[in-house]
Amino acid sequence: MNNYKNSISFEEGFCQIFDTEEKLKEYLSFAFEQYLEDGDFNIFYRSLELVIKSRDTMTGFARKVDLSKMGLYNIVKGKKEPKITTLAKILKELGCTLKVA
Repeated sequence: MNNYKNSISFEEGFCQIFDTEEKLKEYLSFAFEQYLEDGDFNIFYRSLELVIKSRDTMTGFARKVDLSKMGLYNIVKGKKEPKITTLAKILKELGCTLKVA
């Protein structure tokens, strides 16, 4: 039988690699650029989920941006596309901005 006591979860590994605000912002920016290139929002939604979980619980973050926990999960799982105002609130709480360049 394999012994996994020295292993860590993907999310723990993510937090170790993306351990600064700057790295997290670069990661989100890259994921958004990928969406602009291929039109698949799922990569960006997953990146939002990872960044949110690196800072807070989904429940705690949902409260901060005035969403239900299920509403936030529906967004990050790609089941519901957020309004631009909702996306702006999420990004603002993460310390990011959405800009057109």
